[in-house]
Amino acid sequence: MKSFIKFFLILFLPLMISCKDKISETSKNTTAPMNINDKLKDGINVSNSFIEDLDFNKYKYNGEYIEQIEVSSLEDQSFRNSFFQFLASRNFDQGQYEQVFFIKLLLVRIQQLDDIRSYYFLSLIFKDQNLGYYLEDYELDLFQLFLYKPSYFIIGEYKYKQNKLVDYINQNLPLAFLTNKDYFDKNIVDIDFQKDALLISEDVVNKFSIPDLKKRIEQCEKIEAIFSPSYDTGWKNKTTMYYNLYRYIDDNILNKLDKNELSLYNIKYRPFFKSYIIKGENTEYFIHDNDGYTNLRKDKNTSSEVLEKINSGEQIEVLDQSGDWWLIKTKNGKQGYVHKSRIK
Repeated sequence: MKSFIKFFLILFLPLMISCKDKISETSKNTTAPMNINDKLKDGINVSNSFIEDLDFNKYKYNGEYIEQIEVSSLEDQSFRNSFFQFLASRNFDQGQYEQVFFIKLLLVRIQQLDDIRSYYFLSLIFKDQNLGYYLEDYELDLFQLFLYKPSYFIIGEYKYKQNKLVDYINQNLPLAFLTNKDYFDKNIVDIDFQKDALLISEDVVNKFSIPDLKKRIEQCEKIEAIFSPSYDTGWKNKTTMYYNLYRYIDDNILNKLDKNELSLYNIKYRPFFKSYIIKGENTEYFIHDNDGYTNLRKDKNTSSEVLEKINSGEQIEVLDQSGDWWLIKTKNGKQGYVHKSRIK
């Protein structure tokens, strides 16, 4: 009998262990996706939230805490419509803050996670006439998020074809955060622009509540502006420091978008900042094309003769910036036209 048991263990024990390992591995692979951002709170670290008073275990919907709602449930239109109706029915003046809590939760999810679904839900909130104005109360936080993750918003718009939220950001962010040349001219400011500039003041950046965003901007070129004595400065000279975001926006977008998303950015969103770009005296221009090169054309169209292929990253001289096709000169001295979307 002992010999039989020994024979059984030698023969079948390895098979049993192997099967157990496979079952365990299968179980692990099956359950893993269910644990990735399955609920609104998953992946959120409240202590690192850039928005204060994100209170869990406080606001409920149908007997369940809002942060425990599964993200996939909100993707269901019927569930989402009912939930949004519930949010709209809450009376803010009576201390019912479920709608505000949900908006803050989405904003923090965007800060801490790359789950693009949060963009979709936030866009739908913004479009909802009963809820959109609550989001506008947090527009400065929204603008911070755009500067922190600009590519996230472009990808979100392209994926879901929801553009009103990003349109709102791009139309209002410059007014809230940036400084243009007219302001410097009116205030008689001594400031030197050797390169193209998109300026945000140090005072504004110091008020940001996303630490990583502040660190990134503080690595940008710093420019000193000396204000002449005026009523606003107490009739004294005043020095204010600015950060140049001209390269920052592109650096945080260009390498994170695919060809279609990049086309959307170049055509639609770059122009929003155009009135705030201050031209430098020694502006340098470079070719930037995801294909690795772009074509120098004889005329202003894609069917025109190709005069030369210009490698991405190559410096060029811009001779004329009128229209969508710019007249440029290559390092070889050849002149021709390149679409402005391929010039950085």
